[in-house]
Amino acid sequence: MRLRAVAIILGIAVYGMPEPLRACNVPVFRYAMERWAADPYQVVIYHRGQEQAEAWARLREPGHANLSLQDVDVSTPEGKALAGRRGIAGSPWVEVYYPLNSRIRKAVWSGPLSAARAGSILHSPLRAQLARRLLDGEVAVWILVKSGQAEKDSRALETLRRELDRASATLRVPETGIDADGNLIEVTDFKTYPVRFGLMEVARDDPEERLLVNALLASEPDLRHYDEPIAFPVFGRGRVLYALVGKGIKEKTIWDACNSMLAWCSCEIKALNPGTDLLIAADWSRPAGGKMVKDPEVPLTGVSAFLEPEREPAEQPAEAPVAACRRLPAEPAPVKAPAPVPADSPLLRNVLYLAGGAGVALAALSLFLTVRAKR
Repeated sequence: MRLRAVAIILGIAVYGMPEPLRACNVPVFRYAMERWAADPYQVVIYHRGQEQAEAWARLREPGHANLSLQDVDVSTPEGKALAGRRGIAGSPWVEVYYPLNSRIRKAVWSGPLSAARAGSILHSPLRAQLARRLLDGEVAVWILVKSGQAEKDSRALETLRRELDRASATLRVPETGIDADGNLIEVTDFKTYPVRFGLMEVARDDPEERLLVNALLASEPDLRHYDEPIAFPVFGRGRVLYALVGKGIKEKTIWDACNSMLAWCSCEIKALNPGTDLLIAADWSRPAGGKMVKDPEVPLTGVSAFLEPEREPAEQPAEAPVAACRRLPAEPAPVKAPAPVPADSPLLRNVLYLAGGAGVALAALSLFLTVRAKR
C-alpha cells in the first residue's frame, strides 16, 4: 500500500494539476492572416562573378516577398561541383525551392536568370490579385487550375461558383466559443463579419503564372498525374489547403473546406496545421478590419506546443542545393528578445506544480524507506 501511495504521489507530481489548453476564439482564417508568417521560399542563383547584376538587384530589392536569397559562384571549385551535380550547365541560372520546413524537396521552378524572370519570381498578376482579396477580408480564395478540357473545366467552374455563392450566403463565424476552462461562451467579435469566398482560375500553361501553377501542382506528390481540373482553397497569408481533383470538386468537399476555415482555431502552432504557403510579395500587416486577434498571455499554450509534429520521411534530393550556398548581403532582421513569462502564466504555474510535486514525492519516498529500514 505504501508503495502504491508513493506511486500515486509521483503520478500527481508528474501529471497532476495541469493547466488546461487555452481555447482560441478566433476563426482559423483570421488567426492565419494575423499570426502565421508565410514560410520563406529558397531562391538559389548560380552565377559566375557579377553576371546579371540587374536581375540580382531585382531580387534584392526591399519588399514583402517570403523568400530567402542565396547564391552559388560556379567559378569556385565547390560551386562548379554543385552546379554539375544539379545538372546546371550554364549561368546565370536560378532555382526556386519550397520552404525548408516543407516536405517537398524538389525545385518548384528553375531556368536561366534574367531581369524579367527575376521580376516574375517576385510578382505575377494572379498572386497580386490573390493577396488583395485576402487582405480585403475574403475568408478564402479558391484557385481552379484548369485541365485544358473545356467540358471538365466548365463543369468544375460552375460547381465552384454555385457552392461558393451558397457558402458565402449561408455560413457564418460561430457565435459560441469555448473558454480556457472548457465552458461555452458567446463570442461577439466576429458576429457581423461578412463571410465571402472568392474564385479565380488559371490555365496550366499560363506563362505569367508558371511559378504559381508549379507551386500549386507540386504541393501534393501526385497532382501532376491528373488530367483533371484541380481546385485549391487559399487562406491566411497565401496558405494552400488540400486540393480537390476532378469529380472531387463537389458540394460536400467544397462545403467542408469552407466550413473548416470558419471554425475556431484550436492550435496556435502553424506547423501543426495542414497546408503549404505560396510565394507572394504582399504587406500582410493591414488586413480589413484591423487587428482582431488579441495578444495571448503566453505564446505557447500547452504541452503540444513543445512537440515536433510527426512527419513522413521527406523525399531527399541527391544533394541539398543550399549546402554550398552563401547568403547574399542583406540587412539582418532585428532579433527580438524573448517575451518574459508572466508570473501568473500557465507555463510557470505548471513548472512550479511539477517542482513542488516532485519534492513531495521524494520526501514521501524517503520517509517510506526510513520506516522500512527501522523495521
